[in-house]
Amino acid sequence: MPANEPSPAGENAGVVFQVRAFLAACAQYAAARLKLVSLEGREATGHVLKLLLLLAVALIFAVFAWLFLCLGAVFVIAKIFAGESAWLWASLAMAGAHFVGALVLGVALKSKINTPLFPLTTEELKKDQQWLENQTKQN
Repeated sequence: MPANEPSPAGENAGVVFQVRAFLAACAQYAAARLKLVSLEGREATGHVLKLLLLLAVALIFAVFAWLFLCLGAVFVIAKIFAGESAWLWASLAMAGAHFVGALVLGVALKSKINTPLFPLTTEELKKDQQWLENQTKQN
């Protein structure tokens, strides 16, 4: 019972007062949890947007890698039937650079996916669970 609120007289008033105090505590608890979920929701949105951006850039690199690989294959075929060309090595180098870029972004994406979302909420729920276990053991 909060110290600044006077206790009402009578047994029935005491039960009503206790129920009101309990409901007020529940409302404060729910408000705190909603605030925490809101804060972590914004953080999770930023995290997901970064993941989507990395995925989009990796896909763009992969498309260009495929384009230059196909272009390189065309030049290889042309070389077989004709003379050597500088375009062959340039297109193969570009394909290799784009494959490396796609691999680097893929590894970055994979490491970012494993980042846990809502760490503060998880920690608070673990603390709540531990507190409840301690209260159960005492009773």
